[in-house]
Amino acid sequence: MSNEVIIASIIFLVLLFMEIPIPWAILSGSVYYAFASGENLLMFSQKLASSFADRNMLAIPCFLFVGLFMGRMGLTDRLFHFAQAWMGHITGGLAHANIWASVIFAGMSGSALADAGGLGVIEVQAMDKANYDRDFSVAITAASSTIGPIIPPSINLLVWGYLASVSAVTLFAGGIAPGLLMAVSLMIMSIIMIKVYHIRAPKIPKCTLRERAKATWSALPAMGGPIILLAGTLSGAFTPSECGVVASVYCIIVGCALHRVTPRMLLEVFKETSIASAMCFGLCAAGNVFNWMVLTTGLLDVIRDAIMLLNSPWLILLVLNLIMLVMGCFMGSMQVLILLSPLLISISSLLGVSLVQIGVMSVLNLVIGAITPPFAPCLYVTCKATNSSVRGALKYTCLFIIPLFVVTLMVTYIPVLTEGLPRLLGMFIK
Repeated sequence: MSNEVIIASIIFLVLLFMEIPIPWAILSGSVYYAFASGENLLMFSQKLASSFADRNMLAIPCFLFVGLFMGRMGLTDRLFHFAQAWMGHITGGLAHANIWASVIFAGMSGSALADAGGLGVIEVQAMDKANYDRDFSVAITAASSTIGPIIPPSINLLVWGYLASVSAVTLFAGGIAPGLLMAVSLMIMSIIMIKVYHIRAPKIPKCTLRERAKATWSALPAMGGPIILLAGTLSGAFTPSECGVVASVYCIIVGCALHRVTPRMLLEVFKETSIASAMCFGLCAAGNVFNWMVLTTGLLDVIRDAIMLLNSPWLILLVLNLIMLVMGCFMGSMQVLILLSPLLISISSLLGVSLVQIGVMSVLNLVIGAITPPFAPCLYVTCKATNSSVRGALKYTCLFIIPLFVVTLMVTYIPVLTEGLPRLLGMFIK
């Protein structure tokens, strides 16, 4: 490994620890390497431009807009009340309603933080009203928010599709079964925790059929967005970008029909969407340059060869899982995904693991970091939004990591969980 590579890596790490935004840290190290090794700087403009030319990436602003707009309209409470009406009367019923409300909300936000900060407040308040243990309520809310980046439309899977040149539609189909499996595993863990630790989780009165029908009817406008996104994308009627536009128009129409749209609210949503989209595009553009540096310097070969010395596909995949879990505890999931993508793509080819499987596995690993200290953004956002104690909720949150990690291992070693639905729909698995 050349001195230029070592110095470029040191520059990146130092800037990272100084909390410089990751795109600038990546570009700074890459610029130094280009100057030191005599590379043509025209490459930078080409790599940056190509990252903005991918049509699938245009779906990101649309998906972000749908999630932010639906949250601002106040329709997220209808999702939870719908789930509560059908499941609230069973053991841990509101915890289960919390989980399935997150599954539905995931179908329009694609973001764990949007779930934790928006829907989370409503869920914790409802569980407080039913006299649930506050720490348990916050923990299940934070844990269920991790389903957001797995159930389509997932922004992280879109980014992985761009990095690995995989169809976003195929990745979306591959994320459905793992996302539902996450929900079921969290439900099972909730029941076990309530029984073993005697957590206060009273049942609420069973709703009548009329009350359930009313809650379902009330939630239909909120569920229209996810239905359009899923049905339109998976059926092939729309590309992800087109589907995002259709869902955005649908949301605006629903908002106007319910008289919940104001010019000020619309401007605020556009502003938040623009900021979040710029961050995503900036990361992808910097990641494109970083990937070039890793490939041209031979750094990828060194790291890959070191991991391949383990000489066991099962052990190599386990090590990759552990690496991503640890990195996810200190960095955002998208940042880690971009940094590790060259290594993951290379090892995927050598092990004969599909890019769909390793992509969903990677995103799953990294979203667990969203509730794992010290970073744990979803846990902190939920606690801040609900004025709760992080320390109190952490004891239960750590237990919810167990079923999520079990699902991650299942996805890692059972290809049919990610490849089954895409193959059933006749999609090409790369």
